Amino acid sequence: MVLKDLTSEAVSESELREKIINTSDFGVQSCFRCLRCTSGCTSMKILELKPHFLMGMVRLGLIEELISSGIIWSCALCLKCEERCPQETSPRALIMVLRNLAVQREQNVPEGYLRVVSLVLDSGLIQQPMEVVSRDFEEFTRDSLGLPRIAGPGEAFKENLISIMSRGSG
Repeated sequence: MVLKDLTSEAVSESELREKIINTSDFGVQSCFRCLRCTSGCTSMKILELKPHFLMGMVRLGLIEELISSGIIWSCALCLKCEERCPQETSPRALIMVLRNLAVQREQNVPEGYLRVVSLVLDSGLIQQPMEVVSRDFEEFTRDSLGLPRIAGPGEAFKENLISIMSRGSG
């Protein structure tokens, strides 16, 4: 049986749905939509992310809809959903798998995310070291403070990071 979302005409991805549900410990089937995860969600208050809704969408197999909508990128990864869930489900872990799928499929990945990944691969940091300005408007750099130079990541780190990111949901 194939489900079809009538508002967007999205078709259920049953194989991917089964893979996510059967090979993971997210508790998608355990979720009974009590809304405790959503009521405590930091992103719900600002960006209208609804963790219980994501769990239901995956249960229905509408994974492509989630990946292409971009809503998975609004999660703050605060873990409140996991802490509040009486069934011990993990919407946060599910969101990470969906993000990995989005990156794998190159769908709707935010520019900022790609920039951070590029910086980590180049320098090992999520942002470049910045100059600091004191209260007296004096500028300080790592060199002027006598701090050691930051060594970039080694090749083994780069290879491992790329390997981890290419795994996606599996």
